[in-house]
Amino acid sequence: MLVKPGTLPQILQSIESLQPEEEDVILLLFTEQATPDIPELIGALNKKNITFFGGIFPGLIYGEHRETTGCIIKKFKALMAPVCVSGIASSCFFGLPNYGSTAHIEKGTTIILLDGLTPNIYLLLEKVNDLLGEQCNFIGGGAGSISLKQQPCVFSNEGFREDAAVICVIDKQVRLGVRHGWEHLAGPLVATQTMGNTILQLNWQNAIEVYNKIVENDCGIALNKDNFGGIAQGYPFGIFREKEDDIVRDPLAIGENGAIVCIGEVPTNTVLHVLKGRPEELLQAARNAMDDCGEKTGLPIRADGTFVVDCITRTLFLNEQFSDEMSIIRNGLVIETNEQEPFGILSLGEISSYGEGLLELFNKTIVIGALH
Repeated sequence: MLVKPGTLPQILQSIESLQPEEEDVILLLFTEQATPDIPELIGALNKKNITFFGGIFPGLIYGEHRETTGCIIKKFKALMAPVCVSGIASSCFFGLPNYGSTAHIEKGTTIILLDGLTPNIYLLLEKVNDLLGEQCNFIGGGAGSISLKQQPCVFSNEGFREDAAVICVIDKQVRLGVRHGWEHLAGPLVATQTMGNTILQLNWQNAIEVYNKIVENDCGIALNKDNFGGIAQGYPFGIFREKEDDIVRDPLAIGENGAIVCIGEVPTNTVLHVLKGRPEELLQAARNAMDDCGEKTGLPIRADGTFVVDCITRTLFLNEQFSDEMSIIRNGLVIETNEQEPFGILSLGEISSYGEGLLELFNKTIVIGALH
């Protein structure tokens, strides 16, 4: 359900109306523009012995609309109660589930909400995939602020954290569609020197010089620190994947000495393309993702609920046509109850099983999960 404007008393009353039982878990999704006192919410729910987890995002999705206020509340049966993994930046990963606690989660779906602005996300996802990947599929996204200021953004019964992830396995199976629609403009290039999410060199040359030459040649505008964000959102990088679509990386800013800072890591010696987008191709990608979620192409999907994870910078690129993307999703569903309305997040990085089933982090991508 969507609760607006989402005051603390309204949220607590709405959760109680769902009558959560011991094996249930409550998913809570907030926008950064309208977040209640999270520590107070955590204290109130802990007093009621309610199991919960959630995050704060640049925006929410409900039905056909982008929501900047309110709270999305969903109740699920939990196969594995939420765990909070902290210390991601230091790669210590305190709180990872152990093998013994994951033996009963087959036919479930793992939801991962994490700090989208912390380093070592790739390493975390690799470890989670090793623990859970043979048993279930994954969906989730990066929480945080569009201002790119790192701060607490995910929470559970254990507290309100930054540099952390919350992971929960729910008693639902998911059919996934993962598409982006961005096309090759230039490349291949080799990221010959990187540091985490920062590209220092492309083809052994200063990263911004190589990137700027490609972008300026296409759009006629030279990049600088002031205009970078607005122009670069139309020219992301694509990490080459054999027999699969490129994995998109979102260039955010010009760093020191002409480096390019991205959302998500770019390993050294990665083969990259510079991509370009057209709204009609991004919308077609959403249609293709819906087809991937269905049993038969063209038939409406009857799901218990549909979790949509859409990149915030993708929606900024689509601008007014974002509503067209949401209409494509909703019109492809059978909607008979409020619980079947599509819901989701505008994220700083999208998380899903991909290709051969491996857990992957995306940017500028739409992930659709039809829950059954």
